[in-house]
Amino acid sequence: MKQRKLVICMSVILTAVLGACGGGGGSSNGGGAVTTVGKIDGFGSVYVNGVKFDTGHAVYSVDDEVGQDDSSLALGMKVRVEGRINDDGKTGTADSIYYDDDLEGPIDSGSMVVGDGVTTFTILGMAVSADISATVFDDGASYDGLAEGREIEVSGFFDGTQIVASRIELQNDSDDDYEIKGTVTGYDGGWITLTLQNGADAGPYAISSAAELEIPSDPMGLYVEIKLDNSSGTPEVVHIEREDDDLIDEDDDDVSLRGILVEDGNGGYSVNGVSFEVSPVTRYEPASLEGNLSGGMEIEVEGIMRDGVLIAREIEAEDGEVEVKARVSSVQNSDAKNGAITLDLGNGQTLTVGTDNSSMFEDSSDYDHDDDGSFNLNELTDSDYVEVELGRSGDQYYVISIEREDETSSTEIEAPVGAFTVNDSVTLVGAAFTVHEGTRYEIYDSSTDRETFFSNLEVGNRVDMEDRNSDGSIDEIEMK
Repeated sequence: MKQRKLVICMSVILTAVLGACGGGGGSSNGGGAVTTVGKIDGFGSVYVNGVKFDTGHAVYSVDDEVGQDDSSLALGMKVRVEGRINDDGKTGTADSIYYDDDLEGPIDSGSMVVGDGVTTFTILGMAVSADISATVFDDGASYDGLAEGREIEVSGFFDGTQIVASRIELQNDSDDDYEIKGTVTGYDGGWITLTLQNGADAGPYAISSAAELEIPSDPMGLYVEIKLDNSSGTPEVVHIEREDDDLIDEDDDDVSLRGILVEDGNGGYSVNGVSFEVSPVTRYEPASLEGNLSGGMEIEVEGIMRDGVLIAREIEAEDGEVEVKARVSSVQNSDAKNGAITLDLGNGQTLTVGTDNSSMFEDSSDYDHDDDGSFNLNELTDSDYVEVELGRSGDQYYVISIEREDETSSTEIEAPVGAFTVNDSVTLVGAAFTVHEGTRYEIYDSSTDRETFFSNLEVGNRVDMEDRNSDGSIDEIEMK
């Protein structure tokens, strides 16, 4: 990761403004209004950005249709939730939930590039990436089923060059409706051309004489969504409407955004199209994130909107949400902080993670003889036990923070599910862990049985697993 100089607002003004806003996640707003944008991570109410929102009285808008309950929503959807967050910062109440897919249409011919667990392609010229473990595939879609000409619906986060898909659904082969969003760069009433977020041009598309036009007579420069009918074999515009490119209003007071960090090339940053600024009072989680923000990271930013800019109260690294507690099996290093650590995950399985000068090292063990609260790689041995918070780049994991702890016999992992075999095993960070008769199961803090757990489990779900004997078996697993 690389360091950047961020735009700094006047600290005196910001200290007063941010101090009035309270703590992270809206947790100190005493139930005040909060706008949250992120992907749906779970149900039993709706979980977005780590908050469980009660949806008992929520109003739903899903793909321009009024929904009745949570059944109109699904895992991986990027949504806007308006409501309140309780003082615990973990629960709240949703007043409204809004969802609109980012892209809908066929995968362009010749655009697919299949990598190691990540496939990229374009739809109507818009670039998309799909991750075998991080993207939720539903309604008949699958990672292996991605193919040129296949019609899909995509929801996700723009990372500056492409939409990183959080959810992909398969469209019916007889569905001739396409959707795409962009800025109007050409329009004469009969034809329209868009420039997409990735800079590609889309169109010109002919506009049907019966098209619904919810735009001004001169829409040049507007960000819009167009709907296309391809039943004749040539896409024709049947609907145009003004679209919000970031799901945030300029007057939203308390905001939580989760998405991909984008650099503007001039030292500025944005997430989900929303520019944000930091100050000396901005908090970072982990602390090592300060000065190490880098484009492409998945982050959560909390703060307040001022003149269209999000003033950051707290920034948290979400791509570091993989946490592993395990025994070290080997260490390779070129100097004190740069190297690779191999962790023993039990049953002959290992995970190798990289460290560098941006990794935060903490020592809370009895081995910290110099009592400085830190350690170097040359001090780490194959009998030490560590807790690591990891980021991921492709199929490689890197250490955001590492803490040496006193010895224990257990292995613990919190991570997205990479794969599973029903009623038998769950794969996390590339290692398969088997269940047994004594395994304990939980779904969102509620105990359940094996059959119910696996019937609700999907690839991409976050789970917290404990293997107390480090033998490759699961003693306790919780869907989060």
